[in-house]
Amino acid sequence: MTPELAALAVHDLKNALGVLDGQLEALESDPSPAQARAARQHCAHLRRELVAFLTLYRGEALRAVVDDESPRSVLEAAQRQAQAAAKVTVEVVLAAEVPAFWYFDARLVRLALDAALHNACRYARTRVTLGATLRGADLVLSVDDDGPGLAAEATGDAWSTGLGTELCRAVARAHELQGRTGEVRLFDLAGGGARFELLLP
Repeated sequence: MTPELAALAVHDLKNALGVLDGQLEALESDPSPAQARAARQHCAHLRRELVAFLTLYRGEALRAVVDDESPRSVLEAAQRQAQAAAKVTVEVVLAAEVPAFWYFDARLVRLALDAALHNACRYARTRVTLGATLRGADLVLSVDDDGPGLAAEATGDAWSTGLGTELCRAVARAHELQGRTGEVRLFDLAGGGARFELLLP
């Protein structure tokens, strides 16, 4: 993590704490379920951002501890967590060729998926889709949304400092097999919305 990125991340976290403080102050004078839900969601977002920051701050390179993991189980766990806070539908769609197991670090992959899901749920109009497929020799985990696309989403909290993107790329780089490393790709979908892809060798 560069000093510039660290400074931006800390600045954003400070601002987010200020927003949360305002939400909690409003709850003191006028408690409501909607305000409490918004404050809780803000707390969850701050927790994700702090985990991402601390994960990157601990060192220049993450080290993946790979094991045989179920892509379906990891995606379904991420889906359940995201759906609990999302106002849109979050679904899982696996291609038929996806194997029952793949070698990856489930903890790190969940960090990357959580960052991508937070952003997708924030901007999706009605639906977010978690997917898995094979592309050549790589397992591809994806997060699609039907929102306004990357140009608009890039200004959102999750990617505003590049912290979410940098975390996902660090997770991808931590996965290496026979000289090949993982990749992260972000692009607009032809029919509207955006796609995040995590490629694991």
